[in-house]
Amino acid sequence: MIIMVNENITELEKKLVPKGTVSVIGCGRLGIRVIMDLIEVHRGGPLQIFAYDGANIAKNDIIHRKYGAKIGENKAKFAEDFFSDKVVAVCENITIETVQSIKGDVAIICIAGGDTTPIREAIIKHCEKNNIKTIGTNGVFGIEETVKVGDAIYSDGPVNYVNIENEGHIVVGTGRYIRDGAPITPHILDEISKKMIIECLKIINKINK
Repeated sequence: MIIMVNENITELEKKLVPKGTVSVIGCGRLGIRVIMDLIEVHRGGPLQIFAYDGANIAKNDIIHRKYGAKIGENKAKFAEDFFSDKVVAVCENITIETVQSIKGDVAIICIAGGDTTPIREAIIKHCEKNNIKTIGTNGVFGIEETVKVGDAIYSDGPVNYVNIENEGHIVVGTGRYIRDGAPITPHILDEISKKMIIECLKIINKINK
């Protein structure tokens, strides 16, 4: 049995506080999972979360509705209303013209739908110039696939379509393409979110030591 000597537990607990800022870009099925997981971190995690999304909640946004969201609410504003102590809503979609508004220590890119390659590239370049670490996806399709984490430069999958010049952009995903015909499943999204949060917390702890 290990006995702690001359240590004040209360003082140690006081040191375990939220720190750093995270921007979550896209508050859809994956993004809202990331936000909810981040705000649930206790005795640590980010001090502030900026949630970016200009879309409204639709009938098939089941994960949002599970948390009590109403159809028609803005996705980012719903996240802020759910936990305004940490979350700040930016109720607009990030565009190539507005990437400069992204701030913080870490940006988690969860945008989806259509060809997101140009805006992903713009976000990554902006963050690289401003010393903001980035985490993104590399395939969200799958039924029983393994969710992998890696540097985008050395990863295979949809991220290969994104023009990334330098190391440092972390990607999480199954590596599967939309053409593979697999669905997007809640358990895969849960696993992607979990691993994104792990990578995010590792970055925050290093940045703020």
